[in-house]
Amino acid sequence: MKMIAKMKKRYTASVIALVLFACLLFCAPALACYNWYGFPMQGGEHPQFGNGTVANGTVIGGVYYDAGHGQTGEGPIDVGPYIQTFNVPDYDKVQFARLYVLHVWAGTESHHGWVNTSFNDHNLGNITLLGADDIGPDCNKKVWSSGHGVYVVRYNVTSLVTTGTNNASAVTGKLKGNFDGRITAIGLIVVYEKKGMSKTRYWIVQGHDTLTYATSGHPAKDYGYAYFNGTIEDPNEWKSAVFYTLWTVGDTGDTDTLWFNGDDNMLCEGCTNYEQGPYFDFKKIEVKNDTVNLLTTSGNYAKYWRDGDQYVHWMNAVLVLGKESKPDLIVEKIEEPVLPYYNYTLAVVENHTYNVNATVKNIGTGAANKSNVTLHAGGTQIDTQQVPSLDAGARKEVRFSWTPSASGNYTLKVTADATNQINESDETNNNRSKFIDVLPEVEADLVISPNDIIFLPAFAWHTANNKTIIQVDVTNNGTRDANNFDVRFFVDAAEINNTQLSVAAKAVKVTSFVYDAPKGGPYDVKLVLDSADETAESNESNNEAARLLKVIEIRVRSTHHYGDTTIYNAIESNWTDVEMFDVIRLVPENTTPLDTLNSVAHVRPFSANPVYEIDGIEQDPKGPIYWRLYMNGRYMAGDYRQYSEYPLRDGETMHWDFQKQVGATATASFTPPATVQSYNYPYPEPFTHGYWHSVWNTTIICPNASSEYIQIAHNIRDKLVSSGVPDERIDIDTDVNVLGTEKKKTNNLILLGTYTANDIINELNLYHEYSGMVVFYRNGKLINDYDKSEYERGSVVQAFDNPYDDGSPGTNYSWNFPGPVIFMASGLTDSDAKAAAELLINRTDDLNRFWVIKTPSAAVSFDTGSGQYPSISGIHKGNFTPKYDLEVHEIYTYPCTGTGGHSERVIIYDGAAELINASWEGYQGDYHNISVSPSVMLSAKQNYRYEIITGSYPQIIHNQTLTNEYGTITCSEFIDANGRRYDDWIPAIKLF
Repeated sequence: MKMIAKMKKRYTASVIALVLFACLLFCAPALACYNWYGFPMQGGEHPQFGNGTVANGTVIGGVYYDAGHGQTGEGPIDVGPYIQTFNVPDYDKVQFARLYVLHVWAGTESHHGWVNTSFNDHNLGNITLLGADDIGPDCNKKVWSSGHGVYVVRYNVTSLVTTGTNNASAVTGKLKGNFDGRITAIGLIVVYEKKGMSKTRYWIVQGHDTLTYATSGHPAKDYGYAYFNGTIEDPNEWKSAVFYTLWTVGDTGDTDTLWFNGDDNMLCEGCTNYEQGPYFDFKKIEVKNDTVNLLTTSGNYAKYWRDGDQYVHWMNAVLVLGKESKPDLIVEKIEEPVLPYYNYTLAVVENHTYNVNATVKNIGTGAANKSNVTLHAGGTQIDTQQVPSLDAGARKEVRFSWTPSASGNYTLKVTADATNQINESDETNNNRSKFIDVLPEVEADLVISPNDIIFLPAFAWHTANNKTIIQVDVTNNGTRDANNFDVRFFVDAAEINNTQLSVAAKAVKVTSFVYDAPKGGPYDVKLVLDSADETAESNESNNEAARLLKVIEIRVRSTHHYGDTTIYNAIESNWTDVEMFDVIRLVPENTTPLDTLNSVAHVRPFSANPVYEIDGIEQDPKGPIYWRLYMNGRYMAGDYRQYSEYPLRDGETMHWDFQKQVGATATASFTPPATVQSYNYPYPEPFTHGYWHSVWNTTIICPNASSEYIQIAHNIRDKLVSSGVPDERIDIDTDVNVLGTEKKKTNNLILLGTYTANDIINELNLYHEYSGMVVFYRNGKLINDYDKSEYERGSVVQAFDNPYDDGSPGTNYSWNFPGPVIFMASGLTDSDAKAAAELLINRTDDLNRFWVIKTPSAAVSFDTGSGQYPSISGIHKGNFTPKYDLEVHEIYTYPCTGTGGHSERVIIYDGAAELINASWEGYQGDYHNISVSPSVMLSAKQNYRYEIITGSYPQIIHNQTLTNEYGTITCSEFIDANGRRYDDWIPAIKLF
């Protein structure tokens, strides 16, 4: 099999999925500029939506295609614009040019925003992004929106492209909802004419193809195609053929595959590894050169298989055929000069040595051998570095060293292939320049402000180190070095420590102190620079700064699989034991979850995700299994920036759980938005501290007209109040009264009773996956959506989103929108529901998982119930089958009234094996019970044989077989004290 990739893995496909989605894709017409599955790269240009082949032909010249650097946190207007630079080859005329803002992230398809794009100082206008509301014939034709709110916006810039550097920028903002606004890439495609160049054949096929697993009521889409229609009369006349394409938000480490002209021609496997930047991959792959020839005379196409990716957006496919295959080296960018070993460089000063980093890229169609790249400053060659061989589309960063000996304005010029070793398709585009102002050495100026003092928790792995790190950013804003000056650290006017430091001109260096601050404060922290005035400065009045430190207590813990605290050992930890942690520690107030996590665990970021791995447990997108953060029991949905933005307050809890989405292989999948495990913390959450410091009132809702549940609700309220929830924030009501009230939308709700008795539980049950309700009711059974287990009896306590603040249940997937929560203590029977409520009152230690299911066996075991007279002692033999797992500690025999009825000996067999052999200890104490020590576990639905010898007058069930909610028991033989035999005498007993 032919394959152009680094690795070769097996290829799998589902014929059924192919047929299903082919019908779904081709039989159903697109109805809007929003389409869940996007806009495929097939056929001619769509008359309304513009996807398909938008340019196709032959030109004496070339095709330029390049795209951005991945999602970097830029995007929303309060953060800044996304900026991308392009290097367009020299041309005589532009035939076609399109600019694409690729993957503007909304958060969901219901959030609205806007994007404003500029290209070469031309504002391209403001475009509204309306997601799923952008429907009908009047939708915005420049916008393709798909999935959970991913936008591609395109512009015709044929008249705006210039030779050389082209600058694009885009900024976004919110209109409705929590519009995210981050941008992943900006791309530019240019078809140009240039005399003297050879002939080029090209296809520009644009589109936004969304591939996804089955979710949110939509079937899975596992593959996509891009077609290059037309005939190539003689493929051999073309020396080179290059295929360009890109993806966003694919999962790293998966086995997705890209193919060209059939299943024998794999171009890449694991294509989405964020090689160009976070959530972004741009590929330029040769499909014909001196050693590879995948072209056919007609029907050329590419195929992409999603495989392990949860979601992936495949965009724009370009095929370019050339008469010659040559590399083309350019200098893609020159970084600002930086001082080595310093945290920040503010400007360039004479007589200082700087690193100058530049990136060389091969934008041609052929590979480039190793070459030299030079740095010139003011026309003088400063340094030379070697660049290794580069395949088409590859890039390499090089580092130069520069020491300007005098002040003034300098032009830094970096030249690729400086000695003309490479035969390139374009020899005119090897240079790039940057203008630098070099300042003269005059005076130092040490500066410190309150914002330069940063409080961080000190590190201790899986335990509490209650010390605080006082991190100080020391700035020398002057143009002369400041050497060996003192930095003094004070708390409440007392000097705690000091150190010596040197900071070069126009640079920032970080130093730190450690302080053991008790809980409380505020403490007045002050830093003083150069207190002895040994450094001559242009300004001596800015060397002191102070900031108040307040120390709080928080809890940080890790679990896996929704609350499991056991050692983790699986493929995600490379089959290595990893301990979970649970630490209560002191931290500075306003410390972030990310800083706190880094103070107790080893954390590895990857791409845009700052918590990709904790203590060696690495996320597995194929799982899909991820680390999720719960603040005070509430899932922190949204983007990762919140990890570094949430300011912690005293008593709050952050809980990291390594988990697979519920229903990830079903039609609907979700991350559970809340956990009842948080109810068992020092504070019941989120009733105490809430989420993002919003604490909602709580309403405990009982089935209508139930005085018994009203009393249970009062007991729950007493429990919450005793744990720190203000009494005035809690009220008790019935389902009928609450249905039409505002507090149903604005409050935390605690729901009691069965789903048939409580109308609110019944309503939520119909749309369980929309609010993140893991356990639901169906056909009279309790269903655990996580492992698909079913229960005919049982209690459940679970937490999920209150969907009423986001509209009616079933109108949107509210689990992803943080707000008030719902705690549900319910069950299949009334007794089960009351047992669930008891967990919120007196058995909170049992709330040791995200959701808790208790079967009746946990409370009552196996009980025949009472029997009747006539009675006599004797030997009972038979079989019984418990319905639930049963741990036997005691065996009770029901006595006839006024008698000493009891069992003298009980033997229980599993086949021939004797599991229990327990004897009576005489008429002392509770002589109706026989103890079983150690206890014995009996399995649900397992048939056991019994032999029971009774004394005095035990109660008898005069049937051959008894079946009840606890299981089935059958009499095979009873021989009474007089030797008479029966087959319908069952002893009335209880095993518990």
